[in-house]
Amino acid sequence: MQQLNQLLQVVNAASSVAEIVREKQIYRYGVRGVTSLYLHVEGAEVRVFRWALPTIEVATQLKLGFGWRVASEQDEFGVYFVARRRKLVGNLAGGTFSVTVPHDTHVTLRLEHCSLWMLDLSTTLDLVPNDPNQITLLPEKT
Repeated sequence: MQQLNQLLQVVNAASSVAEIVREKQIYRYGVRGVTSLYLHVEGAEVRVFRWALPTIEVATQLKLGFGWRVASEQDEFGVYFVARRRKLVGNLAGGTFSVTVPHDTHVTLRLEHCSLWMLDLSTTLDLVPNDPNQITLLPEKT
């Protein structure tokens, strides 16, 4: 019986640590008419969905939430949402951003080292080349 109690304590402690490490939050913005969303995300998975509701929603799941800097703002032209990893500790952080926007919303994405999922897409999409001045060094093979 004592071993079972110890096992339950370990499981409870592990789940508490997992909840501390994994942070979930939902940001909602009511919009009227045609609007826009500017989303700047670094080092995460981004999912974009469309719906009929007059609301822009950004649902975040951040691994090591303290490794992120998140800021958002809304004005009469749209919603601006930025999520970047902090220096040093941010390299360990990861995240998923699920963005849901009304059908008539103009979406501008600035993604750095991200994966992008877009479902039920009917649009023109321009992907600009990477900055030629930005050099990525690969580790040497030994």
